[in-house]
Amino acid sequence: MDVAEEFERRLQTRLGGIGAAARLVAAGQAQMLRGLAGFAALQAPREVDPPGVFSHYAPEEVAATLRVSGASARNQLYFAETVVRRLPRAVDALAAGIIDLPRLRSLEHATSPLDDDVAAQVEAWILDRGPRKHRAAFSAACRRAVIRLDPDGAKDRADEQRRDRSVRIEADEDATSTLIAVLPAEDAAACYQRIDHLADIIARNRDDDDERTRDQIRADVLVDLLTGRAEHAAPIGCEIQVVVPITTLLGLGHEPGELAGYGPLPAAIAKEIAMRPGSTWRRLLTDPQGTLIEVAERRLPSPAQVRHIRARNRQCTHPTCTRKATRTDTDHTVPYAAGGPTHTTNLGPCCRRHHRMRHQPGRLWKVRQPRPGTFEWTGPAGTTTTTYPHNYLTGEEHLSACD
Repeated sequence: MDVAEEFERRLQTRLGGIGAAARLVAAGQAQMLRGLAGFAALQAPREVDPPGVFSHYAPEEVAATLRVSGASARNQLYFAETVVRRLPRAVDALAAGIIDLPRLRSLEHATSPLDDDVAAQVEAWILDRGPRKHRAAFSAACRRAVIRLDPDGAKDRADEQRRDRSVRIEADEDATSTLIAVLPAEDAAACYQRIDHLADIIARNRDDDDERTRDQIRADVLVDLLTGRAEHAAPIGCEIQVVVPITTLLGLGHEPGELAGYGPLPAAIAKEIAMRPGSTWRRLLTDPQGTLIEVAERRLPSPAQVRHIRARNRQCTHPTCTRKATRTDTDHTVPYAAGGPTHTTNLGPCCRRHHRMRHQPGRLWKVRQPRPGTFEWTGPAGTTTTTYPHNYLTGEEHLSACD
């Protein structure tokens, strides 16, 4: 066995141990939840506790056992009782190591406004399609399933939340404060897009002695815009991508829409945004499976090609990355210098970190694009993980798979 094979074997051994430990932790958490739910269901016999004091103060017993506060114990008991009763398949999936506790919490949070029957339908929809490639994708899938299966309720809840839009300030430590704006998703996206655009202009044209990070520049731009302490470019147009199924636009269905950079929207809200005066419609042609189609040939990707691949793959194509495609490099899967064409079939969004990683000396990370928008990343340990393009029929990516 040569040095490279020995290194790969050691990596596989370590990764296998990490995976086994994660499954063991998940099984223990499922056991804890079932134990807490069983404890919450206990009723002291009337002979032992005539006034029913036990049930009222039961959380204090759990708090003493777990060495947590009474409030924390009450929250844990409530969560455990809820998921064991309403989401039993999800608890089984946790016990089997298929999902983790944060995913279970996301599913419970998403289904909390629903009755038990609809919650069970959402649970089945989500679990039948697997754990998704990361927790953010799983949480978005939970929200999308709720909107799909309870469209009227989702619209009512969204309307209520949008009525509660607000701006507030919270004092932090060390002479800083947090300014919070709760806005409709499309308005928040437009505000951020303008701030980020201006910050990008400043970053490209700044003096050598300007050592601010991009986050610091964005913060300064926000203050400039709100207080008028500095002049910036004239207002710029913001392209907010809202994808609305044609059946929703025609009033023939209630499929959720999609706001790029945010996630699923209730059908009625997505339709309202699309129909606003001034909205620009851009046609996205797909095949029957919901995948975009387009061909081009040039050295540098055209703006149309960049828009295409960012609509096809909504995030960096690395399996663990959640960076939005609008903030990534456009990467040739087969490098142009090695004969790779500038077709969308050989292009994909890749964040700067993972773009650099795959081109490091030795090429320890390898990438293939066997089908347009499908990326196979193989790590140094030889483990291959596949990410798939966004599907405009289901509103999410296909599942990722490890070999």
